[in-house]
Amino acid sequence: MKLHDLKKMLDLPEWAHVSYSSFSDLSFSCFEIAKKQGKNAKEFAEQAADNLHSKYIKKASALNGYVNIDLDFSELEKDHGLLSRVEIAGMDNRFSNKVIRLEHTSVNPNKGLHIGHMRNSYIGEFIRKSLIYSRARVTTSNFIEDTGAQVADIIVGFKYLGKEIETEEKFDLYCSKIYKEINEDYAKDNSLLEKRKQVLLDIENNDEQTMELLRKIVDKVLISQLSTLTGERIKYDLLDLERYILGEGIVKAAMDKLTREGVAAISESEKNNGCLVSVIDGSEVTLSRSDGTSLYIAKDIAYAMIKHNILSERIKYKKFSQNFDGSDILISNPEGRDYNLPEIDISFTLTDSAQNAEQYAVKSIIERFSGKDSYNHYGYEPVAISKETASYLGIKTEDKFMRMSGRKGITVEFDSLLQVIKNRIIEESAKNGKKMGDNDALKLASSVVRYYILKFSPSKMVVFDINDATSLKGDSAVYINYSYSRAKSVLDKAANSDYTNIEFDDAENSIIRELLFWEEILDDAVVNLKSSVICDYLHKIADTFNSFYEKNRIIGDQKENSRLLITKAFKDITEKLSDFVGMELLEKI
Repeated sequence: MKLHDLKKMLDLPEWAHVSYSSFSDLSFSCFEIAKKQGKNAKEFAEQAADNLHSKYIKKASALNGYVNIDLDFSELEKDHGLLSRVEIAGMDNRFSNKVIRLEHTSVNPNKGLHIGHMRNSYIGEFIRKSLIYSRARVTTSNFIEDTGAQVADIIVGFKYLGKEIETEEKFDLYCSKIYKEINEDYAKDNSLLEKRKQVLLDIENNDEQTMELLRKIVDKVLISQLSTLTGERIKYDLLDLERYILGEGIVKAAMDKLTREGVAAISESEKNNGCLVSVIDGSEVTLSRSDGTSLYIAKDIAYAMIKHNILSERIKYKKFSQNFDGSDILISNPEGRDYNLPEIDISFTLTDSAQNAEQYAVKSIIERFSGKDSYNHYGYEPVAISKETASYLGIKTEDKFMRMSGRKGITVEFDSLLQVIKNRIIEESAKNGKKMGDNDALKLASSVVRYYILKFSPSKMVVFDINDATSLKGDSAVYINYSYSRAKSVLDKAANSDYTNIEFDDAENSIIRELLFWEEILDDAVVNLKSSVICDYLHKIADTFNSFYEKNRIIGDQKENSRLLITKAFKDITEKLSDFVGMELLEKI
């Protein structure tokens, strides 16, 4: 139930700003309104409390200028389905009725996805759901940087070191190994660096043989990466290839427009002489080298200009793959067709914090054309693994945690990690005398990683620890799923599902108070695009339910109906919010 709905039901004064209270179910302050009317806040609160008359209020009392309200949950349930109606309905907010372009993941197509990449994808999917909940029209894209040095490294491996393209291994994981090997070989043979330089020039010049090899490699890597991402129920509409915006002249068109509009110019400074630069906050930001070759930021700007309809050029698409729900994933292709994508109001681009400076520059340039706050960068800190987890995975490190580096081969591929966690879950279940099948264990393993990553604020680095993440007693997906399964088991055993004639007492009131405002929690998470708000709440209500379960008999008690209804509400709320952050709960664990 949302606070503004409850405020109307209780017939509270318009000026009352209702909030949660540690002294009661709800409270509001009288200080501001009393000051405006030249009255004493304490006396004003006492009068305001006396004037509250609603059948949904058990008691209203004043305390030091505040009005505290105890609610009659039985009446609220009878009239408004306080606990029995758990439905995700959506909300109106700053995103409502907007056309929004969301870009996330954007992993170089030269390797498998590691746990750090998945933070981007998990946050991206959470934002996609939040925008849909906000009644926005969302198109989700994945920008594939397939013309840079990392893809060139893989081409060097296949073209000059005799690596076979056909393999029985999952192709993106196979390429991860080649990427590590080629970077080790660079240290031994400097001539290979010249070959990489030539490959990059061939890509820039659209050399037919090099581009044919690039297309073949990139397509195979993308198919492998998407098999992981769709398995995690991450949804995309578009895959936009960097080679397309280069090959179709979109980067050049973007730089030409910036030059014509006076946003960019050839620098005469000693440092950037002959380079195309844009001046942002008094400093030159280099877009292209003096030889005319484009830097990464130029490609990012060109892509953003296309998204915001700043350029007249359009990207053509053709079908490439499918999402987990059967919907099409389109990929940019000169032989495709124009899908007449809607003109957007705002965009979101997700990257780790290492790209904050570059994204600030992109935002500064794009908003000169599309307006303030039209381009939004959502940055987040990276993911590392704890020393204990590294040891568990057979990786030696002397540091407290280990950061990911594909170039150095220091990565924890997500596919491999998922299998390790799955096997651990099966082993732990066996120790407890239970048998868990592979499919269920894999679902739980996925939830374990997803919850652990999403429970952290984006401003905090995640240090993934396998012991914490799989703990049955801690702040983990396992604990939440266990609590959910416990509630589901109680409901399955109950012969009665008629939740009429409900009467709540103090034992029930304490848990209802926590369950009451689940929609308010969801709205807060959505408006602020913070999944951690939901994760914190899921952990809190799991704790509250388990305490309630242990202290109160449910089946066979004279309050059975009331307590079963609370149990069902906890189950339903946990189910809805878990699904919102992408966790698939198991009925038994």
